[in-house]
Amino acid sequence: MAYVPSNSTVKLEGFAELEQQLLQMAQGYRADNIARNTLVKAAERAMVPVLLDATSKAPFDENNTDGIHMKYTIRLDARIPTGRDLMSEYVKETDAAIAVVSVKKSAVSLAQEFGTRKLAPQPFMRPAIEGARDRVLGILKTELAQAIPAYAQKISRMRKK
Repeated sequence: MAYVPSNSTVKLEGFAELEQQLLQMAQGYRADNIARNTLVKAAERAMVPVLLDATSKAPFDENNTDGIHMKYTIRLDARIPTGRDLMSEYVKETDAAIAVVSVKKSAVSLAQEFGTRKLAPQPFMRPAIEGARDRVLGILKTELAQAIPAYAQKISRMRKK
């Protein structure tokens, strides 16, 4: 059965309040450190289900005994967006943190995901991302709800010293 990408929309609310909390915490501290210790960590933890799902769905050639298997090149990276990240159409100037699940870019991985003239697509990254969407959002919400107050307490203790 062919993979059919979903065409859905996710509505996220409450970011004005989140931004206000982060700005209050940041007074006197570097904003990138606050983002790294809250948003980046939360985004990374939230994307773990995508990483696990992509790894389980990735093709594995049991006859390939001397090469690297594609599933072993899948990785998760979370960070404050770099200049290179901002060149992507998916990363905006206002993004404070990003989390990316990726596979080593090669002709094989691209052919596997999107197909070629001779090979039907057998996607594993897109279904992993779409299938884990609700879990990712739930984990992100939980992680932020825990990380922001905890980091605010840490800053409060540091200010008292």
